[in-house]
Amino acid sequence: MAGPRPHILLVGGDGRPSGVPTHIVELSRALESFADVTVVSEPDEGGFSELETRHVAVPGLASRMSPASLRHGYRSLVEVIQRESADLVWLHSRLPVILGRLALARGDYVGPTALTYHGLPFGHGHRNVMSQVSKRLERRLASRCPPLEMVFLNDTQRDLMEAHLGPRADRHRRWVLGNASRLGPLPAPLPRPSRRHLVMTGRAGWQKNLEAAASLLPFLPEDVSLSMCGIGTDDARFVSKLKKLAGTGAKRLHLLGPLDDVRGLLASADGYLMTSRYEGEPIGALEAWEAGLPVILAPFVGAKALAKHPFSEVLASDDATKRADQIMRVIDGYLTDKEANSAQIKHSWALHHAPEAFAARAQNLVKHWL
Repeated sequence: MAGPRPHILLVGGDGRPSGVPTHIVELSRALESFADVTVVSEPDEGGFSELETRHVAVPGLASRMSPASLRHGYRSLVEVIQRESADLVWLHSRLPVILGRLALARGDYVGPTALTYHGLPFGHGHRNVMSQVSKRLERRLASRCPPLEMVFLNDTQRDLMEAHLGPRADRHRRWVLGNASRLGPLPAPLPRPSRRHLVMTGRAGWQKNLEAAASLLPFLPEDVSLSMCGIGTDDARFVSKLKKLAGTGAKRLHLLGPLDDVRGLLASADGYLMTSRYEGEPIGALEAWEAGLPVILAPFVGAKALAKHPFSEVLASDDATKRADQIMRVIDGYLTDKEANSAQIKHSWALHHAPEAFAARAQNLVKHWL
């Protein structure tokens, strides 16, 4: 690609640590070799702490229900896009993905635009009313926006969106670019609370459905403990709620709150559990994969896309006893030769989700667009 370096604007939402900021940081690393990259988001609260490119803080881009906040976010986003005059605007996070397309449809800015769906905004796992609103909104915006580069985290989510949009999808080009993880070498493990140890990394909230995991503890053997870390997991009311759900297994449930570094926790684990109602391509699961751990997932849309993991399992039943049996079958199989099985898992991660593989795919995609 000859000529001056292009300017790419990556637009995110919330500045706290989560999958979308992690994806944007990794994307900026991949693109800065041939482009000038500017990241726009809410003020950084740890999610962009590793960002090495220019960052512009714009309040109002995190998802909130306040009409005043939405209006402010829209005006601020349009102003920064107009001011930056980028060669490509790439929208991430649910609210910027909506506001940016609305601005395009209204003619408040023009120019090459991509968007990434970090999970579908409707369907299985979503609250019904919001799911229906999102379905109508997606059809409307797909009809009214100029041609876009639509990016999905896996084939399943792309196919479902295409089916939902019908002929409207043909106005836009559709691509798949998954996530990567970047844990690096693991430090010494944190103290193990039991002989067999399951871990979860995710904030408290509707999406992550940590309550379902706590409810499984009475059905797991007494030498199995479960540790959860993430924003809100150490809140007193949340702790009380989950301890009640854990029942006879309450003493084996450890709620750690947000951790600056999850590597020590992963190093102490024998398996990673995720009971989310919906996901995109969860970076927490990829980090566990990178750490050489088995991964056990709820049947959210896209979970089967992680089946390339040699020790993965998608929970197939709502019956707690059957789910506990599935979990233990994976963990016990892994522990028959932990060192060899961990090495096999790490090798498969390197093929599919290492930063180098992600960077090559992202660079090829953007160079094709430009």
